[in-house]
Amino acid sequence: MKLKYLLGLLITLSFINISCINTKYKDQTQPPPDNSEAPAPKAQQVAATAPASQPAPSAKYTYPDDNGVGPIKSLTEGPIDQKLVAAGSKIFNSKCIACHQLDTRLVGPPLRNITKKNTPVFIMNYLLNTTEMQKKDPIMEKLVDEYKILMPDQQLTKDDARAVLEYFRSVEK
Repeated sequence: MKLKYLLGLLITLSFINISCINTKYKDQTQPPPDNSEAPAPKAQQVAATAPASQPAPSAKYTYPDDNGVGPIKSLTEGPIDQKLVAAGSKIFNSKCIACHQLDTRLVGPPLRNITKKNTPVFIMNYLLNTTEMQKKDPIMEKLVDEYKILMPDQQLTKDDARAVLEYFRSVEK
């Protein structure tokens, strides 16, 4: 069983390496600039004051307008749409599962309760505008620094992104 798991992990990591070979992340060879006199951004201030074992007091991250950068400006959520959940599950299992699990850190962060941490508009904008958000959004920059890899643009349509969002809504605890 362990051999099967290790072989699957090796194949997954090889796939990720090939798909991300041209992806660059911040140069780690230079020391970070000394920003000791500059105030921390609001999101970092919240995280710095929260106890290490507890999440920040707010369930949502602090983003400019809480919506990220992208084409989606507003979104109305209703009851969970099971047809969209099914479509989103298929997309997640074909495009996301190599790097993400719902409850376990893999190459990327676990995604089960992402809808409790981010607004629906933010999630859709990230799925549709991945590259730009990784460059411009301070929280996404922090995740890139932590995980040492950029998420490749998955070339999703707005309907695909909405289906993935609906899938995330359906699996939250």
